[in-house]
Amino acid sequence: WAKENGMHISKFEVLEPLKEILPKLAGRPVYVTIDIDVLDPAHAPGTGTVDAGGITSRELLASIHEIARSEVNVVGADLVEVAPIYDPSEQTANTASKLIREMMLGWVK
Repeated sequence: WAKENGMHISKFEVLEPLKEILPKLAGRPVYVTIDIDVLDPAHAPGTGTVDAGGITSRELLASIHEIARSEVNVVGADLVEVAPIYDPSEQTANTASKLIREMMLGWVK
């Protein structure tokens, strides 16, 4: 359904497919949503859907920076599924705050 309606889906990889699609979105208004469970539980265990095999926090930060360097007009964004109660180490909350900081610094023009 998503592909039939013009949405782009990439499974298991984020940064390289993003680099390919960003030029096609140049100048267009884009809403970015990030689900914290895209990260491997080693990087963000505090989420409702923990699933091994996710990307690293480094790749996600690089993706945020890639969007910031692009000509995409980010009109809104969110970061969802952060569940601090499932992570007494506060690693997920700390990662989430870093991601939001980088989104704000890079995407707000």
